Amino acid sequence: MASFVWSYLNTLAALAVTFVGFSSLVIVLRQAMGGEMSKLDILITRTFIQVGFLVAAGAMLPGLLSLFHLEEPSVWRVSSAVTALPVVLFAVTYPARRDAASEVRTPIAIWIDVLVMLGFGLLLGCNALGVLVPTGPGPYTAALTGVLFVSGWAYLQALNTLIKHHRRAADREREPQPSEQE
Repeated sequence: MASFVWSYLNTLAALAVTFVGFSSLVIVLRQAMGGEMSKLDILITRTFIQVGFLVAAGAMLPGLLSLFHLEEPSVWRVSSAVTALPVVLFAVTYPARRDAASEVRTPIAIWIDVLVMLGFGLLLGCNALGVLVPTGPGPYTAALTGVLFVSGWAYLQALNTLIKHHRRAADREREPQPSEQE
């Protein structure tokens, strides 16, 4: 296999691990804003850490499999199948997990992110099965890169949502409360 594929996957793994560290800043940000983490804070933090490690593991998997002297198409098929499963599971289950944590309906922007993530999971599945795309490193690395990019975009959306949510809560706390004696 071409060395630039390995270089790209190593770079992607490094970016994913960096994303995991950056994602954990939600914890620090929330604590700096005062108070404990809400269920939504915890879900968002856990989710982005999981997705970052998923991309890092997915980027490392083809190299690991090639050490077992599998033929190149088998490396990409197995890597795609193994990586597709958690990506699709994540996309399918995230809206319900988010609804439960936030107690509000999942916004349309998040549904779009989830559908795009599901599309990348399906691309991995197609690469594994050799349908619609020729099996190889191109669809695999494109899907992994897409998962990381969608996660980064979703992280920014989530951060914005958390900031708005906590500002509203702080504003409610500052509002004058009717006297209990009235």
